Parts: sequence; C-alpha cells; structure tokens
Amino acid sequence: MENEEIIENTPVVKEPMTKHQFYFDTPLYEVIALSEIEDDFMSGDVDGYNSASGFDTTYNIELSHIGNSDSDYTSFYRVLLTCKRKNNDKLRFFLIKTKDVVVKVGQYPSLADIQFAEIGKKYDAVLDPGPLSEFKKAIELAAHGTGVGSFVYLRRIFEGLIFQTFDENKSSLTIEKKDFAPMWMKDKINVLKDHLPSQLVEMKSVYDILSKGIHQLGEDECLAYFEPLKLSIELILDQKIEMELKRKRDEKVKEELKNIHTKLGKK
Repeated sequence: MENEEIIENTPVVKEPMTKHQFYFDTPLYEVIALSEIEDDFMSGDVDGYNSASGFDTTYNIELSHIGNSDSDYTSFYRVLLTCKRKNNDKLRFFLIKTKDVVVKVGQYPSLADIQFAEIGKKYDAVLDPGPLSEFKKAIELAAHGTGVGSFVYLRRIFEGLIFQTFDENKSSLTIEKKDFAPMWMKDKINVLKDHLPSQLVEMKSVYDILSKGIHQLGEDECLAYFEPLKLSIELILDQKIEMELKRKRDEKVKEELKNIHTKLGKK
C-alpha cells in the first residue's frame, strides 16, 4: 500500500522541448518557459528537413542580438539556420527571449511551408492528392491558430485511411460496404484490424479525441493537442510505407525464387 502511494505521488518528469521541436514543430507566438526547453537551443546544430532542396540535413545555428541597451528591443534575437549540405539554404527566425520565456514571433520560410514540403515528399506514396492536401490544410490551420478546423482535416484523413483499407481488402472481407459504412469507428477498426497498420489499431482513440475536439473543445485546447495528434497520423502513415516496402520485397524475393527454381528444374 505504501509503495503504491509513493508511486502515485511521484511527479512525472517532463522531457524538455528539443531544438528540432522548437524550430520545426512549434507555431508562432507560443510562449515557452526556458525551463521547458533544451538549454542550448540557440546554439550548436539541429537536424531538420531542408524544404528548399528536398532532403534531411543538419543546420548550424547562428544567433544575433537585434537590440541594444538603449533600444526597445533588448529581448529580440535573430536566429539563422544554415544547411551544412547546401550553404545557400537558410531558415530565419525572430525570437523574443526574456529571463523566463522564449517566443517565436517570425520565421521564413513559414512553418507550414517547411512541413508541407516534408509531408509531400514522405507521404505522396500512401496518400492520394486529396488527403495529402487535407493534411497540409490541417497544418496550415494549426499554424494560423485555428485548432478546431485543423482537427476536422485530421479526422478526415483518419477516416480516409479506414475506407481506403476497406476498398483494398474488400474481396477478403465478409461484410458489404453498405453495412460497413454506418458502423462505429471502433467497430470498423475491429473489422479491419488484420489489414490495418498496428499503430492505427493501437491508437484508435485518436479518432475519439479528434471528434471530441471538433464538437466540444475550444481553439486553444485543440491547438495544444494538435502536435501529438498530427504525429500519431504520421506514425500510422510511416507504418503504411513500411508495410508497402515489405510487400514489394516479398514479391521480389518470391519472383526470384521462382526463377531460380525454374532454372534448376531445367538442369
């Protein structure tokens, strides 16, 4: 009993925000306590996607203090990220940093532009143009402070993955689409669980959270939950990519073994 009380009263240690999360995931005007971010987030290197040239890279972080002791901008800084693979590719950020907090107040290219390019490169093989556009729209809305609207598009992507999986496997299923369509989402997932990425099956609560956000939560709450929900969708899509690569490898190996068997049979 005493051990249980100790466990219950043990504070949860929150991992500090990483440099990557700050520069590549955090929208403008989000106030971040310095105690909740890596100490060296304004120096050194950071890994990220180069949206200008289309590859993953490492950026050098260069800090400049904009204001001086006689100006109104003593807390303003410019951060320049320079791609180590292509020096002409740079990301620019403007920050307000006090002794307690830091806020991104400007950046170029925009957060949406950076994430659009990365998403297009990664997921065009598993998302049709329509859902891919919806994913980008969700990011754009969240970047501009529209939380509920961003949830609408994330939920449509989740629903689209379910119906895409049904259509791809309907010949092996024992249910017609007219009966499948009106089912509760948890029941749809149960019907398709052998054909869906395990990440989706394990994170089926994502749909309930998105639905609750659309119907019951405010803009600020949806914005606070947007990033982990977006990442959950990305994990599902990443696994779909892995599943497709495995399928193609399996087909290639089977075809090669068939050819070897045919050749050996002729000897």
